[in-house]
Amino acid sequence: GVQTCALPILALRCCMAGDLALPATAELRTVDAPELSGLIEQELRREWKVQEGQLTVSFDRAAPEIRIPAGETTLRWVTRQPQPMRRLFPQFELVVQGRVVGRYACQVQVEWLKEVWVAEASMLAQSPIGSDTLKRQRMDVLSLQGLPWSGDPQSEECNLTVPVPAGQVILERHVRRRPLIQKGETVSARLQEGPLSVEFQAVALEDGYRGGGLRMRSLLKPVEMRGKVLNETTVVVVR
Repeated sequence: GVQTCALPILALRCCMAGDLALPATAELRTVDAPELSGLIEQELRREWKVQEGQLTVSFDRAAPEIRIPAGETTLRWVTRQPQPMRRLFPQFELVVQGRVVGRYACQVQVEWLKEVWVAEASMLAQSPIGSDTLKRQRMDVLSLQGLPWSGDPQSEECNLTVPVPAGQVILERHVRRRPLIQKGETVSARLQEGPLSVEFQAVALEDGYRGGGLRMRSLLKPVEMRGKVLNETTVVVVR
């Protein structure tokens, strides 16, 4: 089952790779833990394109004292962080007023809290999923063994590919779109020509999904054409 996540704990061990030579007259200030964690969080959000949920960085031990010149400070990666992960060891530089003032390395753990779909009750493989069978729950998605399913059970026709116990998060690999039209079925093909509309019978040459394309063959003559699936029985011919 899904357990409630504790507040994020980020173990960070910073090892200064060395501050660059600073002018003797430079006015120095201390970068405290909240500022450093905020800079790391900001760049991780940008790197991972985090648009929803809460990405949180914090320390479980005192961060080392970092002294840099006063001024607007930003962080930039020395090693990229392309894949969202709970544990990272990034190398980064601190930049003040456009000038690199030091290079550092941190061992970190990250928590990303967001809304996911969870099974209300145990569900069998091939069960259709809908808003009445799932509920929303906020949890750390980086602790999951896969990507959470981000679809909409109210507007998408989907089946489970595996049994899912009550309380389990629905992952992308658990879900397969359910075709509205199956290969070999007879459909009503609608041909629009201005204000005129003609319908005829056709056979589906592949599975078709709502709003998606479908190859079909007219039953009037052996002509293959393409259409857009409207519902379980109707396809609009695309010219």
